[in-house]
Amino acid sequence: MARPKTTKKTPKNKQNRSTTVTLKGHAPKNPLLSPRFGDIATFGRLPHTRNLKGVNVAVLGIPFDGAATYRAGARLGPRGIRNASVLNRNVHPLYNVHIYEKLSAIDYGDVNVNPINIQATFSEVEKEYDKLLKAGVLPIAMGGDHSVLLPILRSMKKKYRHFGIVHFDAHTDTADQAWGEKYHHGTPIRRAIEEKLVAGKDIFQIGLRGPLTSKSQMDWDREQGIQQLGIDEINAGRLADFIREIRNRNIPLYLTFDIDSIDPAFAPGTGTPVVGGLTSAQALDMLRKLAGLRFIGFDCMEVAPAYDVSEITSLLASAILFECMSLAAVERGLSD
Repeated sequence: MARPKTTKKTPKNKQNRSTTVTLKGHAPKNPLLSPRFGDIATFGRLPHTRNLKGVNVAVLGIPFDGAATYRAGARLGPRGIRNASVLNRNVHPLYNVHIYEKLSAIDYGDVNVNPINIQATFSEVEKEYDKLLKAGVLPIAMGGDHSVLLPILRSMKKKYRHFGIVHFDAHTDTADQAWGEKYHHGTPIRRAIEEKLVAGKDIFQIGLRGPLTSKSQMDWDREQGIQQLGIDEINAGRLADFIREIRNRNIPLYLTFDIDSIDPAFAPGTGTPVVGGLTSAQALDMLRKLAGLRFIGFDCMEVAPAYDVSEITSLLASAILFECMSLAAVERGLSD
């Protein structure tokens, strides 16, 4: 009778040596030890805490849609993105970076918004951002309608004297008013310029398309010097030159991503869909082309899960925020 083959045991101190990871601090649960579909959903299965000691990045929800002018529902965006984000992982293959070797990250929870009072909500958003920025934490927000970009920028201005905005959107968000109201999800860029939070020449908008309510809005944008790259120009191959302009500005950047910059075939779950937009693959590729820039914050806004199909919008939003966190990890790696 043949003797069974014996397998030489590997000493414990040599096992999995190639996969050893030294984490920076807070990190997601290991999906091989805890299944992704279990537990309470947090972004990317990160720990939920408001203790900012030793934290580099905080993901937070802003569940407000009281300034939406068409379909409401983005108040449930943070919840939808969290549910979809359990599929996020730790390593970005293109950058060959393990995010949580570079960053200690948490899910900070949600801003305590007032669903029927935009100014009270703005105050709460600004207050929470002041806390995060004072602690040296990079914020990544899940929206929520795009009106809340304004209090975010107000808080950013207190810390950063001069910064720019990379703005993915189907719309310019430079409307003046609607029904006599100066504050809604179509006005934050205009109000930010008027409040001198950011100069028009330091705003870079990508993915614009569709008809406008007024020609005067286009004229105002040009007068302010806003840098704009519409979908037709993207299709004409002008993206590389536009990104070169962003790099040449050499200033800190805030990145805000309205999910309606994506074609509704790929992201139907949003309040103001516009056909003819970016594909999901195009959007992720564009984000990757921004690697190495200095970002001071990120967000993904206008996700409305009630209009979604098989969670594809929430999945895309979670992938966009994973790319944003990866950009932060790459930037941290360059500065180490």
